[in-house]
Amino acid sequence: MNQWVQIIVNISSWDRAIQHWVTAQHQRGLTWIFTIITGLGNSATLITLCSLATILLIIDKRWRLALILDVGLTSAWLAMSLLKVLFGRIRPLGEHLVYAGGFSFPSGHAMLSLVFYGFVAYIISLYLQGALRRGLQIASGLIILLIGLSRIYLNVHYLSDIVAGFAIGGIFLFIMIRTHKCMEKRVFY
Repeated sequence: MNQWVQIIVNISSWDRAIQHWVTAQHQRGLTWIFTIITGLGNSATLITLCSLATILLIIDKRWRLALILDVGLTSAWLAMSLLKVLFGRIRPLGEHLVYAGGFSFPSGHAMLSLVFYGFVAYIISLYLQGALRRGLQIASGLIILLIGLSRIYLNVHYLSDIVAGFAIGGIFLFIMIRTHKCMEKRVFY
């Protein structure tokens, strides 16, 4: 038990140190850029983009992908909501540069952005090869990373919130991709 307490104390120390360093770097231009970037991971944006992606997939008769996207993103959102309540971690102290309600851990922006943008990149990459596929993967990863970093910069999440969001989102994304591959083979493990 003492080991866990020590780990939590160390993580909290790192979180606060990073928070203090980042808040010392605030500049009007960066704040504006990170406010736009963080908007790519908010609920309204993700719901709108997911609805659009679902409609396009249905029009293209890609029912399985549409179902996996919708069920996966909804499941991730439910898990994130439950974890926030279970952990009950308050947001960083100090001025929040954007509105953020509810608890801090894990970061919903990080988690859901990884699930949504990651799966959309996977879907698009099914149609691409070589440098185009690699470029898409890099661009998608960069967007996801910047959304996570924006939450730290805007002082609404600690680094550990973001890391946890990415880790949990990664699990959901892995399951979604694996589910699609199994459905395509019509074999379930």
